[in-house]
Amino acid sequence: MKKIYTIMILLTAISYLAAVDFPWYSQGDERWKQERLGKSGRTIGRSGCVLSCLSMLLNAEASNPRITPDELNEWLRQNGGYSGSNMRWQVPGELDGAGKGLELVAQDRKPNNWKFLSEQLDKGNKVIVKVKGRRSHWVLVTRRNGPYNKASSYPINDPGTLDYKERTLAHFGGFKAARSYSGNWLDEEAFKLETDIQVVPVESDEYMFYDLFNSPHPADVYVRIQNNLSVPISGYFILGLFDKDNKFMQTVAYEHANVDSSAYYDLMYEMDDISELQQNGAYVNIIYSKYFSNMPSLNDTVALMKNKDNDPNLNKSDPNYTDIPDELESSID
Repeated sequence: MKKIYTIMILLTAISYLAAVDFPWYSQGDERWKQERLGKSGRTIGRSGCVLSCLSMLLNAEASNPRITPDELNEWLRQNGGYSGSNMRWQVPGELDGAGKGLELVAQDRKPNNWKFLSEQLDKGNKVIVKVKGRRSHWVLVTRRNGPYNKASSYPINDPGTLDYKERTLAHFGGFKAARSYSGNWLDEEAFKLETDIQVVPVESDEYMFYDLFNSPHPADVYVRIQNNLSVPISGYFILGLFDKDNKFMQTVAYEHANVDSSAYYDLMYEMDDISELQQNGAYVNIIYSKYFSNMPSLNDTVALMKNKDNDPNLNKSDPNYTDIPDELESSID
């Protein structure tokens, strides 16, 4: 008789960087930091924080393909996205077609207008803000956690660092201006686990065969998900192994799927070894991303390795990681 391990967890729309609940890019990424921003003489590394924030938004919006800051920069060049060295804020919303997907819906230039920021986030929008304490630096605000008039209530994705850092607007002392965008966001509310995750090991009478050859015991993994969005979702549904402290350990398997709007989808995986689940308090979780690679960089939308120790770039505690210097944290306005 089979023993079924039922794992009761939430389906999340996050990357391997468990602290990040929204795609994150660094303007200082080696792949694009030296590229010229638009038609100006500035580089993405020096002045590309707005571009990087918009890339985060586009990657988190269901109607768009995966797009990196350098790809968005080139598209904006070809489609009137810049006026001199300034961003034309409404143009990125045309990438997926006018009137659908990402759209600029509101702007505000009042310093620390917490009412505006809170109301936009409560509507389900995401807001790019120009922070205090810098000549011109923009970050992405994705949600509110706490009183509406406290800077510490607003977690941010800051593109001005080389590695992801957990920050709120309190790090900068507030904000000076804001741009709000609507979209069908691929966040923790986009999906629902319609069933628990079930891990079904091989039959008990087959254990002797695996033990004879000193082989790990495999299992099948099943779960049904629901697309909560009113638009189709296409991407990778990755089965990840996490330890008892909720830290990612490795990729178990993945499946690419197209899920219709408001539809259900049955995910099925093969797990080669369930010993971690049986002995060490580990568990499996489903992770969604538009993009998946066995050899990504830290700044990609998802960064999942078979073993994180295979790539030292995934070590966020590496002392070699530092902030981009202040002179590189300026951006176009």
